[in-house]
Amino acid sequence: MRVVFMGTPPFAVPSLAALAARHEVAAVYTRPDKPAGRGRRTCRPW
Repeated sequence: MRVVFMGTPPFAVPSLAALAARHEVAAVYTRPDKPAGRGRRTCRPW
C-alpha cells in the first residue's frame, strides 16, 4: 500500500519507521524549519 505521512519530528519518527517497514511511503510532510534567535536563522524544532 502506498501511503502519505504527515507528522512532526521527533514524535513522528517511530511511526514513520514502522510504516516504512511494511508499506511504500510516497511522501512525507512536516513543518518547515522556523527562524529563531536574534539573527532569525532557521533552526530545527528539536
